[in-house]
Amino acid sequence: MRRILAFLIVLSFILPVRCLAALPFVDELPDFKIRVNGERALRQWLREEMDKLRQDSPALKTYEDPRDVARYEQGDLEKLLRSRGYYDASVRHALVDGTIIYRVNPGPQYLLKSVAVDMPMHLRSDFPGVTLAAGDALEAQKVLDGVKTIEDFLQQNACLLNVDVSYEVTAIHNEARARLVYRVAPSPEVSVGQVRIEGVTSIDEAFLLDKLPVSSGDCFSRTKLDAGRLKLLRTNLINSVNSEVSAPYGGLVDVTFIVRERRHRTVRLGVGYYSSEGAGVSAGWEHRNIFGRGEKFEIESKLNPTQQTLKAELLLPYFLREDQSLAGKVELSNEERDAYSAESLTVGAKVLRTLSKHRTASAGAELKFSQVVEEEEVGSENYQLLYFPLGWKLDTTDNLLDARRGATAALELKPFVDVGDSETRFVKTLVVLTGYKTAEQMRYTPTLALRLKAGVISGLDSFELPADERFYSGGGGSVRGYAYESLGPRTLVEEPDGTVKLGDPSGGRALSEISVEGRFRFTKTWGGVLFVDGGNAYADPSPNFSDLYWGVGFGVRYMTSFAPLRLDIAFPLDKRDGVDDGFQVYVSLGQAF
Repeated sequence: MRRILAFLIVLSFILPVRCLAALPFVDELPDFKIRVNGERALRQWLREEMDKLRQDSPALKTYEDPRDVARYEQGDLEKLLRSRGYYDASVRHALVDGTIIYRVNPGPQYLLKSVAVDMPMHLRSDFPGVTLAAGDALEAQKVLDGVKTIEDFLQQNACLLNVDVSYEVTAIHNEARARLVYRVAPSPEVSVGQVRIEGVTSIDEAFLLDKLPVSSGDCFSRTKLDAGRLKLLRTNLINSVNSEVSAPYGGLVDVTFIVRERRHRTVRLGVGYYSSEGAGVSAGWEHRNIFGRGEKFEIESKLNPTQQTLKAELLLPYFLREDQSLAGKVELSNEERDAYSAESLTVGAKVLRTLSKHRTASAGAELKFSQVVEEEEVGSENYQLLYFPLGWKLDTTDNLLDARRGATAALELKPFVDVGDSETRFVKTLVVLTGYKTAEQMRYTPTLALRLKAGVISGLDSFELPADERFYSGGGGSVRGYAYESLGPRTLVEEPDGTVKLGDPSGGRALSEISVEGRFRFTKTWGGVLFVDGGNAYADPSPNFSDLYWGVGFGVRYMTSFAPLRLDIAFPLDKRDGVDDGFQVYVSLGQAF
């Protein structure tokens, strides 16, 4: 019964948005129909464009009378028709049983009688021309595309100080035709003289100059200036940047980039509370320009009753190439879990490379010295694990801490070897997928969020693996409703009366987790969440999504300027006697995933 309930809740989250549109909390405008005699393609296009305008027009939603909506949209239809060359079109409307009927008489579509481009003679011979030609329909977007084509050509093939392209359309109404002329305004051609940067105080100026795509002697291009401003902003060291161009002298112009530096230091403090782990605090200090060339140095500490960590990391951007960085870290950790206790020191470094706008990859080497106690009577085990983490990630989300659209896919592979015991070798693989979809036009702007996670460890049996490297499930970032790391294989304890009960978690070699959330925004600052989580860890290295423990719950979100503050209350659907509590409470910063 509990699994059926979990299935029904998951199913309710993944219903198509169009089904949810029938719910009473969805704001709807009157339905409409467009009738265009003999112009089926035009009618379909008008319908699609009107649907888009309805989504993007806040003014339209202020009308309560359908007749006011009709008058407003009639003007939109007339503009749309003119944009496709129907300059003699007429639109009428009527209201029939609450549905607006638009009757469109498009008239003739104006065609181009001639297309001309007026530009300097020495450039005209290499210009391939615009896509529009005599006989084509006079469509506004295609005319604007022609302007962009000419501007791009001039930016790439000329050194004009100013690129100014205009157009003029002359309509011939009795022929339903028009003449189109593009004109390039006269401007001197110049080269770049000196390039300067002003306003820097702590950043190495040579470092910034090296990032610019423009240098002395280059053909002048305002496109390159725009690209230069963007490059400076992407260093994350600059708060704002403007460019100034001097008056021409001897065929040259000087370019000055005026910047304002960002604050390079940040102090962070945080608090959180999980039922199974108690209250915790975190603190951090970050300097994003420690040596003057964009190097980031960060110290972070986290303290709660079950874990204490201190980590220092140095990130060197532009390591050997523009799209690559080098990160080194040192981390001290002490853990007191039900399954084990461990003290460790980790040192390592990795190279991160940006493969594309949304894809990154990483490779590195780390050495972890640890002392792990799994059973007090057995004593501690010492490990010196050398491993080589390999990672790949795809991220198209719109916000790191509160994603509303997009998806992520991450793969992490870690081959381990104990340098003190060459027989201890294993490989740890983890895959995490997330997806987010928001219905912007629905009331409370609901977001459907989904997370899938699976992991496998191969090479050793469970009890030959270090306890702190095994897989565990349960907790605030895993399966809510169950205590942290409480799901998965457990030891068996024999009582004095001969009965056997479940002991502490022992971890496993495989992991499966799934989470579904419905997120709602009631105001700009307050929101709510309904969620279902399922997961488990397994002794055998074969994760599956059929033998899961399920938890359900709800939460409240307070939207700060940085990230949402979350409070979740979760209930276990597969409660185990003597192991699980009736509910769990989670308080932290940022969404659960």
